[in-house]
Amino acid sequence: METTENNKNNQTFLSLRHLVKVYPNGEKAVYDFNLEIAKNEFIVIVGPSGCGKSTTLRMVAGLEDITDGDIYLGDELLNYKPCKDRHMAIVFQSYALYPQMNVFQNIAFPLTINKYPAPVVNETLLSCAQLSGLIERLGVVKIAEAFKTVNETKSKFGNVSEDLAVLLDVEYCTAKLLVKLYNSLNGETKTAVESNAEQIAAEWNEKLAETAQTEQAKLNAENVKLNEKFHVLNGDGTEKSETRKLTRYEIKTKVYETADKLDLTPYLDKLPKELSGGQMQRVALGRAIIKDVPIFLMDEPLSNLDAKLRLTMRSEIVKLHNRINATTIYVTHDQIEAMTMASRIVVMSRGFVQQIGTPEDIYNNPSNVFVARFIGSPSMNLFEMDYDLSKNAFTYGGFDIPAHKSFKTAYQKFYAEKCGIFEEINANFDLAAREQILKILSVLGTSKVKTQTAKKGNIITRTADFFKNLFKKKDKEEVDVWLKEKTIAKEKLEELRLRGSGVNKLFIGIRPERLEVEKVVSGKNYDGCLVIEPTLTELLGGEYNVHFEFCGRNMIGKLAAKHKLSAGDKIAVRFSADDLYVFDPVTGDTIK
Repeated sequence: METTENNKNNQTFLSLRHLVKVYPNGEKAVYDFNLEIAKNEFIVIVGPSGCGKSTTLRMVAGLEDITDGDIYLGDELLNYKPCKDRHMAIVFQSYALYPQMNVFQNIAFPLTINKYPAPVVNETLLSCAQLSGLIERLGVVKIAEAFKTVNETKSKFGNVSEDLAVLLDVEYCTAKLLVKLYNSLNGETKTAVESNAEQIAAEWNEKLAETAQTEQAKLNAENVKLNEKFHVLNGDGTEKSETRKLTRYEIKTKVYETADKLDLTPYLDKLPKELSGGQMQRVALGRAIIKDVPIFLMDEPLSNLDAKLRLTMRSEIVKLHNRINATTIYVTHDQIEAMTMASRIVVMSRGFVQQIGTPEDIYNNPSNVFVARFIGSPSMNLFEMDYDLSKNAFTYGGFDIPAHKSFKTAYQKFYAEKCGIFEEINANFDLAAREQILKILSVLGTSKVKTQTAKKGNIITRTADFFKNLFKKKDKEEVDVWLKEKTIAKEKLEELRLRGSGVNKLFIGIRPERLEVEKVVSGKNYDGCLVIEPTLTELLGGEYNVHFEFCGRNMIGKLAAKHKLSAGDKIAVRFSADDLYVFDPVTGDTIK
């Protein structure tokens, strides 16, 4: 789908607009995915296996074709750009390290195979200017001490010029010129630098001035202009650039900087088979980081690690994200990773985006029953209760929970709006209406019913019938699916209309930490509480997860470990209407 529309939102860095993915077999994996990502955001896409989160990430990376929709990086349309030109780095679930290469070579690999744009620099004038400043700032004596330090310590980079460039914080060309000047000194002068410092400095400055003057005259004759950084300028005054491979020194510098960030410096000469799982994962991260791209894509990078290492690496990835000011899209099925790492969370189910928001918003204000059930550990307690409109109370057997005073109005408004929406769906049942029904099924966890044809005859007959009716059968199945979903839409509308009065079942939810649980002691009054014997207690150190039965469902509450629970003990559970979440069982949406 070609478009010339530009990204008008200056706050948006990466824009995913109406992304759709349909596979060749007709299976739709992603429905109308929309997300505006700001610079330096950490976006986590979370959902169960098969929900479309990895497919979405692969479309962003350019590893999957986009069936429909657009991806913009700033004002640049990325739909038709190959993966290598999208300015992104991706880390997969598998480490994908080269087993024959050591850690250094694995991290450096992206730099060795690609060319990068760089300004054209006049190294002669740059090195002369830097070295003159170095002589003035440090003096000849300290420069000689730097040579001694490099010669006496184990080389980090492999040669004196490279080590000096790092030690003295100068360009490699400057370090090479310095080595040339230093080696031109005779043995006696080298051993008595301190007494000859002024003379050496004067000689060096004179040579540097002559070299710079000769080079400048050459540039003037060729009418070459430089800026204050000694970068060559084009005729219009802009910096001239070239696309080239990085030098060995540039690659080494970047690898060591990256290794330092990831605490991998001691392992640079080791092969992947000599590393732990966490170290290999950091190498994979390093290979992505070293590309120095603005966007990082991570597809469940921690799923192969043990629990303790996963906890450590979670915090390390967030710290790294903050340190390098990256924009990150992170895919996971682990909602704890989503809650602890994300700036914003995208919750998906069966190809549909269910909710987008901050971790706090997703946790405290779930938009539907799927999000409420999926986010949180332990997950939200969900159970059915009858809602009596006349009493404005939730009931189950003889146990009542008074609803909030404003709930009755919210309830009536909710169902009036839903009836209007479903009347429109049924009146104009098109593709958009069908997808609304599919999204409701994804929220409620209801499976689509596929039409199946009974197999008749022997294998030869069945094979012939298959090829004869291949396309006709496909059309028939599509019609059957639409009929099924039209029927569902009608049934939903009828159910919604019945909920305007009387007593109706609703899904009630409450977070385990919001249940007020206490150990029952003799002599205390527990009016208004549910008094029950736990079915299971799980000691987690500082607290218990207490399991009990309510409304025919298993419930979990939390109790401080100082209140020791033994076999036969009972607990009192108190429900507060302010802590309840109420969901419509017809659509799965939150009533609020």
